[in-house]
Amino acid sequence: MADDTAPAPSHPLASVRRSHGWSYQDLARVVADNARALGVPMAARREKVWRWEHWGVVPERDSQRALARALGVALREVDARPWPGWLPSFDGIPDGLPWTRAGGLDALDALLDGGGRDPRGHPVLEGPAFGAAVADWTAVTDRGGNGPPPDDADLLAAREGSAADEETVAWLERGVLGLRRLDDRLGGAAVRHRVEADLRIALDLLRRGPYRGGVDARLLRVAAGLAQLGGWAATDCGRHGAAQRHYLTGLRLAHGAEDRAQAANLWAGLSLQAVFAGRHDDALAASRAAESAAAGATSRTRAMLATRRARAYAGLGEDAACRRSLEEAELLLDTAPGDDDPSWIYWFDGAELCAQSGIALLDLGCAQEAAPLLEKALAMQDPLYRRDRTLYTARAALARARTGDLDAARTLTEDAVDLARDCGSPRVAIAVEQARTSLSQAR
Repeated sequence: MADDTAPAPSHPLASVRRSHGWSYQDLARVVADNARALGVPMAARREKVWRWEHWGVVPERDSQRALARALGVALREVDARPWPGWLPSFDGIPDGLPWTRAGGLDALDALLDGGGRDPRGHPVLEGPAFGAAVADWTAVTDRGGNGPPPDDADLLAAREGSAADEETVAWLERGVLGLRRLDDRLGGAAVRHRVEADLRIALDLLRRGPYRGGVDARLLRVAAGLAQLGGWAATDCGRHGAAQRHYLTGLRLAHGAEDRAQAANLWAGLSLQAVFAGRHDDALAASRAAESAAAGATSRTRAMLATRRARAYAGLGEDAACRRSLEEAELLLDTAPGDDDPSWIYWFDGAELCAQSGIALLDLGCAQEAAPLLEKALAMQDPLYRRDRTLYTARAALARARTGDLDAARTLTEDAVDLARDCGSPRVAIAVEQARTSLSQAR
């Protein structure tokens, strides 16, 4: 899996306006009317709303109180979640769902019924709300062991249903791995609609169950793996809200399947998504949740998780902690036999470790150390990983430009431009543009 900054999303306020059919002037008038109802005189100025939405201006306290009143949001929410976090949006996961098979299926149903759409692009959960999600999952897993006990009704209903037999589940399992390989070549934009289609098949089969003979758990694992891939594809496209919804839904499905390794993988995805979104405290919290889930996981899996922790520390500017995490990842990978690794960890090898180490060091401002690591990763990497290869080439170009080696930076940038023609990942385009801009500024 690769790395780069995601495209700048539209502001959450734009989603609120669209959902109510308000123009900028309409919203200004709504805020002014509600402010007057609160005893605060206020002019209805359209340009004020424009600045909130497009310039990143934070509304003054009275304006936020007035808007909250208009939207039916309690003032305690305004106080607890800084702007624009308290603005209402559909997060794709209804409140109060139990951590059971039925709750996981309801969460998946909600995701497919619109929760995977991302009109605003911003993360659904950040800061305290993200911490609450970590705490909720931790409490459930601490209380319930690897997964929830089956409901009595589920046990009585379990059957050898013809809808989901061994062959059907095996086909779906092979399909998930095939979609991962396709994502490696073409990027998330190319696979995300197929992922959603396969999730619908999995949900339909699960709704007809539960099934006996291990089939039900395998179906839940398939759905969790598809949700993880959907989260990654959305991340690759800069759709941060949709990414979080997929990952959080996947956690419920993995819990139902008693698949702690996949739960760790889902938290690792949330961690990297938070890094891309610039929310490094959340990234560190997610990486710790991933490591908590990974008890008994393979050395390769734990090495990957250590790089996620390193990326979070790099974003926080914690040099020593980042380097310790990278050293840990290297030691773990050196001892990884690979025989019992889950199928989805195939991509994490020596080349990926070099690449993640180089990017972490680049984030720390250590371009001189980052450049040779990124170039080593490119020399080792399977050329079929075209999307990641493009991103790492662009990152190597950026590192060389920052060291003043403009000839190498120019060659690498040209290579990245050429590679990018065959990959539709939005992060690729941004990474290449960053390399070109850095080269231009260094001349």
